[in-house]
Amino acid sequence: MKTLISSDVRLLADLIRKGGVVVFPTETVFGIGASSFNEEACKRIYKIKGRPSDNPLIAHFSSIESIKSVCEVSEIAERLLLTFSPGPITLVLPKKNPIVFPKELPTLGVRIPKNPIIREWIEECGSPISAPSANLSGRPSLTRMSDALRYFDGVVDGILVAEEPNLGIESTVVGLYEDPPVLLRPGSIESNDLKRFLPNLVMPNSVTARGEFVPPSPGMKYKHYSPKANVKLLPSEKFLSEFRKCRNDSKTAWIGFSYVLNPSPGDETLAIDPTRMKFVSSNWEYSSALYAFFEFCDQIGIHTIYCEEPKEGEGKEGLLNRLQKASEDN
Repeated sequence: MKTLISSDVRLLADLIRKGGVVVFPTETVFGIGASSFNEEACKRIYKIKGRPSDNPLIAHFSSIESIKSVCEVSEIAERLLLTFSPGPITLVLPKKNPIVFPKELPTLGVRIPKNPIIREWIEECGSPISAPSANLSGRPSLTRMSDALRYFDGVVDGILVAEEPNLGIESTVVGLYEDPPVLLRPGSIESNDLKRFLPNLVMPNSVTARGEFVPPSPGMKYKHYSPKANVKLLPSEKFLSEFRKCRNDSKTAWIGFSYVLNPSPGDETLAIDPTRMKFVSSNWEYSSALYAFFEFCDQIGIHTIYCEEPKEGEGKEGLLNRLQKASEDN
């Protein structure tokens, strides 16, 4: 298949209108999308990704008004959208248009991407864009154009060239289809931010959700975000201890804070291949770097990735969720 790789939103919108599948960047991660009104095109996304058929897709819109055309938007839902979007928040709302994919679900996850070029493209498409993250099912989401090209050039109809993701983890998902509202997936918009509007917000342990049910949001039922390498999530003291013991093993890699902030006398960091180490200064930087580091480790044949637990404070909630999911059953 010949893949159209372009920054021309009109050309990429034309592909969508013709039933095509397009990879595109958002502020969170790359998505792989099709028209929400084209069931066959949306089903093709599942085939490309190897995604379980009961794992729903989030629909991306250009505006709040366009969301209102297909979903019931309550007063509190509108307040949340006005406060946090365009941006990394997804609301799961009752549908009022049954033709929107997936037809069998009474709810729909909706969000408005931050990048104005992506919103312009969605507007040009003439329909919302149903899109999960652009990756192979269960694997880390993609945050670099080079990785998107490596996986999807020759596989999808088009790849939209625009600013690469900078947040690095998927959107926060809030279920507003029942009372009380539920935090279905943590992200960069944290529960404390949401509780200013939703004081009764429920936060279930969705990390281990299993069983015979159709989840209203991605990230709940199946293993996600995992590289081929074994991921070990460790508290700071244990992370440093393992680093000193195993750092010369060429099949290990390391991502965290401690070593650069608290170096011990006599530690010889220069004896280690620096490409196997990724040290960050904040939870936000950690989130932004995580999936690209996982991808790199898989490319160079790393067997074990040691991840330091996030620090207390801003950015911990969503990052910890992704690290737990990546290390679960690994």
